[in-house]
Amino acid sequence: MIHVKSVEHDGDFRLRLKFSDGTGGLADLAKLVAKKPVSAVRECFDRAGLVAGAVEWPNGEVIATETLYALAHGLPRARALEDVVLRSELVDLKELRRQAGMTIAQVSDSAQMDAGEISRFERRKDHRVSTLRRYVEALGGQLEICVVTSAARMRIG
Repeated sequence: MIHVKSVEHDGDFRLRLKFSDGTGGLADLAKLVAKKPVSAVRECFDRAGLVAGAVEWPNGEVIATETLYALAHGLPRARALEDVVLRSELVDLKELRRQAGMTIAQVSDSAQMDAGEISRFERRKDHRVSTLRRYVEALGGQLEICVVTSAARMRIG
């Protein structure tokens, strides 16, 4: 998985980025920050920082590294889970599946779970980490668990 190694504000809504694969580039986020929910970073855009390999703003907003990588390299942005703008709010699993463009049947096939099990899983409030990981991987994503304290943000495995 690629991480951001450095970030610099480069005027307007542009970021100069370096990635863990040794590449870098200029990402113009003007179109992205014009839309909700990302528009919340407009007021503090020039204060983008690096937290645990991801670009984060003082208001807690984070944009998926995959999206920044595509923009910095002039690549088409994927219409899949990695294109979802990450927020510091809880995400409903059903909505996550919808944004990944997948049906219950597709997830059930990929996760090797029956459709009824997927439907019940999406409605539950408490999930086993192993099942959540399998569900997220079926969506084409990767589950990361972070601990956030007043001093740091750390991934745990």
